[in-house]
Amino acid sequence: MKKILKLTSLLFITVLVFNSCEKEQDLNTQQESTTKDELKIVDNDISAKTLATEGIAALAAGSAGARTITLQTNTLSCPGGLCTSYGVWSTGLYTVWFTMKFNSGFYWSRGGKCGYGILIGDQNTGGDPGWDGNGGSARFMWYCPNGSNTAKGSGAYLQPYVYYKDQPGQYGNDFGKKYYIQEGVTYNCQISVKLNTGSNTDGYVKYYVNGTEILNQKIRWVTNDSKRNVNAVSLHTFRGGSQDYWTAPVTSSIYYPSASWDAL
Repeated sequence: MKKILKLTSLLFITVLVFNSCEKEQDLNTQQESTTKDELKIVDNDISAKTLATEGIAALAAGSAGARTITLQTNTLSCPGGLCTSYGVWSTGLYTVWFTMKFNSGFYWSRGGKCGYGILIGDQNTGGDPGWDGNGGSARFMWYCPNGSNTAKGSGAYLQPYVYYKDQPGQYGNDFGKKYYIQEGVTYNCQISVKLNTGSNTDGYVKYYVNGTEILNQKIRWVTNDSKRNVNAVSLHTFRGGSQDYWTAPVTSSIYYPSASWDAL
């Protein structure tokens, strides 16, 4: 059974939903990025906006109903899809479960971010690495190596996309993991995180698709005690990457039948 986590100090209880534009990065390379770079998501800091009053208990658990998100033509990042966050709170374990279907005729192009994820501390995404030890994130992305804005592509797969203290590059780490997907098929997805202690690499991140474990990795999320918290569940669904070949000439949609999240 899922548990309701009650807190007695300052807690996050407000749901923050935003659909903001993202800033473009300065990219000095003309070749394809192998790190699947993304535009920076701005105004992605829940902690400055949604503190509750002291002594009021908050629910760490939550859920979301069915929704379809349409990805717009020739558009990257949040303006071409949806970026939404739900304020939560945990200093230990946290899990999000959701179902997802790339609808029939989905134009893969090169890829993008999809699904529900978990945001930690400063909620690092968008090419802002977690090297300062103040935050991180665990999300899904889909990727299609031979897709582009002129080719639908084939052989698409889901993979982890993780920001954390020891990430090897500027953009999210996929750990070389992948799970091949098809349009018109519903996938049951799960992300679980356990926060590390102190400066130790004793946290973890786990990813599952249809019951198959695709990642189980020990991890050091943060080294700043004041940032050692899960404070949001995200729903990021958009194309990109930051170069034009991540766009698509037609609309496509992703259906999310259900989602839930809880501190365990």
